Amino acid sequence: MASVPPFDEAEARRRRMARAEAMQMARARRWERRKANVATRLTRGGIAFLATVAALTAYGWMSDGMGIGLFLLSLLIVPLSGIAGFALPVGGPDVDKMDEAAPAELPAITEAWLERQRRHLPRLAAPHLDGISVQLAALERQLARVPADHPVAQDIGRLLGKHLPELIDRYTRIPPMQRANIVEHDGRTPEATVIDGLKAVEAELTRASATLAEADRDGLRVQGKFLEARYGEGQRV
Repeated sequence: MASVPPFDEAEARRRRMARAEAMQMARARRWERRKANVATRLTRGGIAFLATVAALTAYGWMSDGMGIGLFLLSLLIVPLSGIAGFALPVGGPDVDKMDEAAPAELPAITEAWLERQRRHLPRLAAPHLDGISVQLAALERQLARVPADHPVAQDIGRLLGKHLPELIDRYTRIPPMQRANIVEHDGRTPEATVIDGLKAVEAELTRASATLAEADRDGLRVQGKFLEARYGEGQRV
């Protein structure tokens, strides 16, 4: 009979702390994106408002007065221009071309896409979505430094561009009343299946990030040993 490994309380506590930190970082990133979105909308609305006022002022000056009709119309046009500038969607990554994007572009595209899908997914999936968001932030910088044909970059391209969208798309096509109530042949509900799938994606992204950072970790270790040997206590005069 196989022995059960002893419970490591310190390791469990470390994992809980890492999970809490990942969730906090993910929430901070979402908050920063929302603030940037609102700031962009306010700036654009203000520019549209001022441009409309300037255009109407110039027209009134050139035509020696705008008349009561145009004046009343301007009372409607000016605020509407500001509202329209604020209401129009802010540009971002093209989430409709995930399967065509280069691996280095996929983390940003995937994060924007997942933010839209979050409300369709189970509440229990939130920690894994936060963990994926944190890993995507790290991979965005790492993938920018490796060629597109790097094996890890290719794996991430398939995972983010094909397999992850297919997982969520298949889940969202299931009627909501069936997602938590119907138990499949493997003993899991659709909700449990998609949560386990997101957990696997998070784990794979963590592994890929660690693999991409391996050369840097090795370089740091070698550099640290060199500095210790060159400038350590034993080398001082």
